[in-house]
Amino acid sequence: MELRQCALQALCNPDPLEKAAQARNLWARVASLSLAQQAPAPDRELPGRPARPELIHPAKVPRRSPFTPEGLAALLHAITHIEFNAIKTASHSISSRIAQSGAMTL
Repeated sequence: MELRQCALQALCNPDPLEKAAQARNLWARVASLSLAQQAPAPDRELPGRPARPELIHPAKVPRRSPFTPEGLAALLHAITHIEFNAIKTASHSISSRIAQSGAMTL
């Protein structure tokens, strides 16, 4: 299997649990994967996003104190979004930008 193709598959996956599993699997196998000179072409929309919940602008989300159960849930939800976006950013970097020179170190 090829590194950039595996990263692109994770990037395109709309399911958060599958995307996280693909990222963990990619990290576990990164040293054994080959590296293509050209970036693979995406065959789906980038980045893969779940159909639900609907994406809402942050300014339209009500503010909550992290010291209430609802506020703590909102904080944990925000952290989950940050992690999800980190996976997307890393996958995109590997699949399209990093290693275009043909040399990549991990």
